Amino acid sequence: MPKFVGLMTFPPVDSPAEPAGDGIDRYFAWQEELRASGKLIAAAGLDPESRVVRAGTITDGPFTEASEIVAGYLVVEAADLDEAAKLFETHPIAVDGVGMFVVSEITLELDTPRGEHLSRFERS
Repeated sequence: MPKFVGLMTFPPVDSPAEPAGDGIDRYFAWQEELRASGKLIAAAGLDPESRVVRAGTITDGPFTEASEIVAGYLVVEAADLDEAAKLFETHPIAVDGVGMFVVSEITLELDTPRGEHLSRFERS
């Protein structure tokens, strides 16, 4: 079954949106429900301190002009992108409107053959 990653993003700290008081409990319940169904593959929170690595330079990140911060990710199995999006739509962060998810299919993995990696980046 295809895998999808949902990047959890939040607006800047001064945003007026706040999670419901029981948000963390609802998050753990949501996570446990997906785990029990076999759909949750991985979940992790990310530290807000990061580095941007580009063309031989390393700077503090994320960029100060970023309007949203990537706070974590979850990997789920779903039949297609629409089903995956519907799973993330029920996450308390999305329900409460305090953050959002960018959902994409994972198409290249560690054991994906070299030729397949190269074909993804060929210019037309």
